Amino acid sequence: MNNYCSNLEHKVNIMDSIIPFPCKQEVNDEHLSGIAKCLSCKHEWIYVAPVGTVWLECPACTLLMGRLAGPVDRIGYSWECNCGNELFKITPKEIYCICCGVPYNEN
Repeated sequence: MNNYCSNLEHKVNIMDSIIPFPCKQEVNDEHLSGIAKCLSCKHEWIYVAPVGTVWLECPACTLLMGRLAGPVDRIGYSWECNCGNELFKITPKEIYCICCGVPYNEN
């Protein structure tokens, strides 16, 4: 098969005009589920959404005003302070318990 177009004044290689498409990117198939609440109409529902989703469309009023109604708790290992709290504040200088203020100790 000839890779040249004979109708053109100058022969052009057809392969030079092919635009490459980027490879298929990895699809993040991790999802979260839980209770969501609309900040506009106050409707609550059970949501399922990909990890990283911030705003959800409310099924009642159709506005993009739905938010997760509680903290995300992924299954796996987690740290717990001696006071029983699992929430920590992370700053450039330290990590500490938001309940009692005790710094996180890596040891």
